[in-house]
Formats: sequence, C-alpha cells, structure tokens
Amino acid sequence: MRKARAVAAGLLAALALPLHAQQCPPVDAQAQKAQEKECRAAGGQWSRFGVRDHLCNVYSCAPRTSDGGKACRNRTDCEYLCVTDGQPRVGAEVRGHCAVYRTSFGCTTHVDQGKVVGRVCID
Repeated sequence: MRKARAVAAGLLAALALPLHAQQCPPVDAQAQKAQEKECRAAGGQWSRFGVRDHLCNVYSCAPRTSDGGKACRNRTDCEYLCVTDGQPRVGAEVRGHCAVYRTSFGCTTHVDQGKVVGRVCID
C-alpha cells in the first residue's frame, strides 16, 4: 500500500510540472494553420508526433509516401520502409507493405528479405 501511494504521489508531482520545464518552443498559430492546410492537401498526416510534441502541443506533418500500401519483401522495395501489421516474431516469414507515411514515431514491425527483422517503437 505504501508503494502504491508513493507511485501515485510521484505521478501527481510529475503531472504538476509546468510545461516550460519541457522547454516548449513558441507556437505560431497562423504558421501552424498554413502548414496543416499544406500537409493535408498533399495527403500527409497532421499530428503531434512524440512525447515532446504532445506535451508542448506542437503539430507537424508526416508526408505521404508515393508507394504506401504496395506489397514488399525488402526495405529497398519501398520509398521509405517495408513493414507489416501486428507483432509476429523476429524471423517469421511475412508479406510486408510499404509504409503509408514517412515518420519515425510510433511502433513499426520492419520487414527485410520477406522476414520480420525487428519491431521499433519511438516516442
């Protein structure tokens, strides 16, 4: 019970930290609106990527790839990455598809030579 209280107190203290402790950049609302419009018009994904962007409420664009969704066996078959959905074990034979968006954030299961080579998660 003490441990649970200590963890809860730690979480509450962390949530009480001011955002300036994250060294958030100033956000130009007009520039963000223009960038969002341009991003969406090009088919990109407009979102907050990564922990810092979520904490600081900063949005950016993950551009759409030209071959997103195309079947692939190797990284070189794609403009960006060859990935698969789910979390099959490393070494499992799979049919991959080219990533739809160019972003390093989130979790992706990478495919090369028709096999799962690893899963990467980046915040």
